[in-house]
This record gives sequence, structure tokens and C-alpha cells, in this order.
Amino acid sequence: MIDNKRTLALLKNRISKLDKPLLAIVYTLVFISTLFVYSATRSMSYVRNNLLWIGIGTLILFVIALTDYRASKRFINGIYIFSILILIYTRFLGVTKLGAKRWIDLGFIQIQPSEFVKIFLVMILAFGIVKNFSNGINNLKDIIASFFPAIPILGLLLIQPDLGTTLILCFSFLCILILSRANLKPIVAIFIVLAIFSVPIYTFVLQDYQKVRIQTFLNPEKDIKNKGWHVAQSKISIGSGGVVGKGYLEGSQSRLKFLPESQTDFIFSVIGEEVGFLGSSFVLLLYFLLIYSLINISKIINDDYGRIILYGISGIFLAHVIINVGMTLGIVPVTGKPLLLMSYGGSSFLSSFAMIGLAQSIKTNNGDGNK
Repeated sequence: MIDNKRTLALLKNRISKLDKPLLAIVYTLVFISTLFVYSATRSMSYVRNNLLWIGIGTLILFVIALTDYRASKRFINGIYIFSILILIYTRFLGVTKLGAKRWIDLGFIQIQPSEFVKIFLVMILAFGIVKNFSNGINNLKDIIASFFPAIPILGLLLIQPDLGTTLILCFSFLCILILSRANLKPIVAIFIVLAIFSVPIYTFVLQDYQKVRIQTFLNPEKDIKNKGWHVAQSKISIGSGGVVGKGYLEGSQSRLKFLPESQTDFIFSVIGEEVGFLGSSFVLLLYFLLIYSLINISKIINDDYGRIILYGISGIFLAHVIINVGMTLGIVPVTGKPLLLMSYGGSSFLSSFAMIGLAQSIKTNNGDGNK
């Protein structure tokens, strides 16, 4: 009886410490998502599925938020092995879509493991940095050594192929380094080396479809009836919205099916057309506040492991915003990466809620005396 009372008191304490503004931002985003998923599809089936993902995601969020994230340190080796095994399974036994094996068919649902491996890798990198670099990351050797655990996972992602997720994870690691105040001089040197080897990488590493995406990005009008169609129609959608937009449900590009993948990759284009510059700016403001909230939590906690996880999660959200919004505007190559908490899709929704839950767990378990 006493134990039950203590457990209940602990749960109430953790619930009281949840970051309420962060939750408000998240649920504002998914509310907007549901509105524009319907506008893009005119289908209640999509809306019901979206609400289902929100419901399941909410359960995941609160289960993780009310669990002590620090317990994961005891299982980090298992998490690492599982991440590698699930990606190997996906590579050989996964479902192929659009020329890539990124999904696993569970019968009642298809999931994309890479969406969850992103979270695992951030935890793995955070654990390694805390364990091995207590004096900070001070030189190129430290950067390479701290990033080394990611190489097998990124290699498995590249052969799916999934260049987009690989770039997002690299960007997340860069955010970890910057926010951890690592020595940035070696990072500049790395970028210089990458610039030097960009042509060989383009020639010998990238797949043909990835090269086409880059070519289309540089000149979408050159192949406007084929590979450049998505970007061209997206730019028309956003441009036609003007300052205040055409009005909700009045977007002709998605309604008349000119805009492909309007409920997933190009949902921001639908938003731009229907609510214009002002509405789009409001959505971007919400993402800015979400990322700011995550970084703000990192400033008030006393655990380096949790702090670095928050840096990595912030980087993931920021990378998705830059890549997704950038490709709808034609300033970033099309990679098929969703706008988290906005684009329709089960795996991205659930992984997003899991990341928010992990951030909440870091906040609620800060300074409660548990180890």
C-alpha cells in the first residue's frame, strides 16, 4: 500500500514537471497537420489514420515521459546491436518502395525502422561522448572517435538507400558538437575536405536517382514534365498563396492533383497555398519554439547524457524543417523527408512523439534524486 502511494506520488510529481508549453506546441502542430492532411486528400480515411497516429503517439509520449531515461544507459549496447540488426533485416527482407528498401511489413502496418534508429543513434552518441570525452571534444581525433559508433549505422542507411536520413543524422551530430562547444576548427577542416571530394562523391558514391535529384534541384525546369514536376508545382503552390493564401480547402494545386505527395512530402506547399506567407510563417514559428524549448530544457538539467540527447533531438527536428521546407521552395534537393509532426505518415509521427517523450523524461527526471 505504501509502495503504491509512493509510486502514485512520484508519477504526480513527474506529471507536474512536464513542459506544458512544449506539449502545447506539439499538439498545435498535429492539429494543423490534421486540417491540412484533409485539405490535401479530401479523405476522412486519411484523417482517421492521422488521428490514430496521434493517439498512439500520445501514449508513447507519456509512457516514455514517465520513465527514467537514465535507465537506458544500462542497455546502450543492446540498443546499438538492435539498431544494426533491424537495419540489416530491412536491407534484405524489407519492403521496396520507390526503389528503396526502407520499410518492414508487420502485416497490419508497415514501419520505417530508420525513423526510430535516429533516436537510438543520438542516445548511443550521447552515451559515448559522456563516457569517453569528459574533458570535451577538442580536436579532429576526438571528433572522429566520438562519431565512430555511427559509421556502421550510417553505412546500412546508405545502402537502403536513404541519403536523407544519413544527412539528418550527420547534421544532428554537428548540432551536438556546436551546442557542446566543441572545438570548431576541425569541423571547418572537414567541410573543406568534403568540398574538395564533392565531385568524386557525386561521381562514384551517389546512386543514379540521387544524381537526378541534384540535377533537378539545380534546374527543375529542364525536366519539368518528369523529375522536375514536384518542385515546379510546389513553387507554383507556395507562390500562388501570396500573403494570406487562397483560403482553407481552396488550394487548387492539391485539389486538382497537380501537386504530388501533397499530404506527405509537400504538405508545406499546401499550407503555403491556402494560408499564404503569414500562415506558413506561423507554422515555422511553432517549429522554432519547439526547438527553442528543447534547447531551453538542456540549460536547466544537471545530466550531460540527457543534455546531449536534447542537442541531438533538436538537430533532428531542425534538419527535417530545413530539408522539407527547403525542398518545397526549391532551395534543397528533394529527398523525401517529411516535415515532422505535420506530414502524413505513421513512422515519422510515432518517432516524433517518442523524441518529445524522451525530452520530457529528461526534464521530469532532472534533480529528483534517482540514479
